Amino acid sequence: MSDEQYYSNTQQGSYQPPAGAPQGQQQQQPQHQQQYHQQQPSNPSAGYRPTDDEALLPTGQERSEQMETMQSYEMNRPQTEDDRAQDALQLEFPNIDSSLIAAIWSDNKDMSAAKEMLQHLSS
Repeated sequence: MSDEQYYSNTQQGSYQPPAGAPQGQQQQQPQHQQQYHQQQPSNPSAGYRPTDDEALLPTGQERSEQMETMQSYEMNRPQTEDDRAQDALQLEFPNIDSSLIAAIWSDNKDMSAAKEMLQHLSS
């Protein structure tokens, strides 16, 4: 069975074992489907119950305070050389999405190569 057939079958929920697999044994669902079904509440009307990790996450006022602290830190941290280069590229190529510019810059960290690629994209 090809990878495409396997993924197609597992996404549709009709997992079939590969040819030559022992017959008559109980068929196991793929691991990711087992985990998905374990995480879902058995009775949807009973409501959602958070996992242990989710229960530890901050909520309400505490979450708001943490978000403000992180935003303040990001605003006040010193600008790195990468930040300055990305800002310069964004000013030079305003019609290109900033996340694309960041990805191109992080791939090669060469200003002339990044400019050349962005010029090709903007034309």
